[in-house]
Amino acid sequence: MTSSGNLKVPECPPLKIADTRLGKISYREKGEGRTLLFLHGNLGSSRSWAFQLEDFSASWRVVAWDAPGYGESDDQPIAIGAYVTALDAFLDAIGGAPVALVGHSMGGTVGARFAALYPGKVEQLVLSCSHPGYGEPETAPVSEKFEKRMAELKRDGKEAYGLARARDLLPGCDESGAVFHYAAEVAAETRPEGLRRASRMLQLADNRPLMPQLKGPILILTGEIDKVVAPRLKEDLLARVPYTRHIEMPGLAHAPYFQAPEYYDALIRDFLSGNLAQDGRKS
Repeated sequence: MTSSGNLKVPECPPLKIADTRLGKISYREKGEGRTLLFLHGNLGSSRSWAFQLEDFSASWRVVAWDAPGYGESDDQPIAIGAYVTALDAFLDAIGGAPVALVGHSMGGTVGARFAALYPGKVEQLVLSCSHPGYGEPETAPVSEKFEKRMAELKRDGKEAYGLARARDLLPGCDESGAVFHYAAEVAAETRPEGLRRASRMLQLADNRPLMPQLKGPILILTGEIDKVVAPRLKEDLLARVPYTRHIEMPGLAHAPYFQAPEYYDALIRDFLSGNLAQDGRKS
């Protein structure tokens, strides 16, 4: 696979705004044809998909949204159902359903629930370094990880916060390289209120009852050295989703779209074209 060490990050297409029935959703778009929709994680944004917007746009209409509270997207209530409804409203506004959907981390949690509830709107699903939600009760206190990150942001400022998050996403990556600095820049742009709501949403979300209902081709990608997704959450996903194929990406952590974009994109491209052999857990 190709390391991101010396890669140049492609320029992202300009930001667009969709006026949906639930408010504004910002997004980026490139190419024409069938819609390939990318949903970022809670340390990302539509800018996270710079390589994918470039690599897939020759044969797809590639769309990358900013989740509620990210980019210029309006906030939504702290509930995964609200994020799923916002995604439905977004697709209604921009058109293109049914889509092929790639959801990374938080984006996979939202995307999988969307696919389960709106099966006619998702033809193929990729869950990238994702999980079914933490499933904690509403009485649970705010997570210690979130409180620590917010204290760090307040104490050290956005730039230092972004660098720390890039180290989480890309452990061992060359910190002088363009990709590392781009990942840090994207993380530093995170809006604190959007992050607060998204983190709490994931803390309360529980997709486990819905996962067996997923239908259609499903690819699960996990990182061999991903320390962000807890092992129990990864095991839950693999045990409950009737996936077509699971690939453990060797030597990769929580941001394979940055760390090894050519390899990552090739896996997705082969899956979308039907070239990946099935090895899945079908119910």
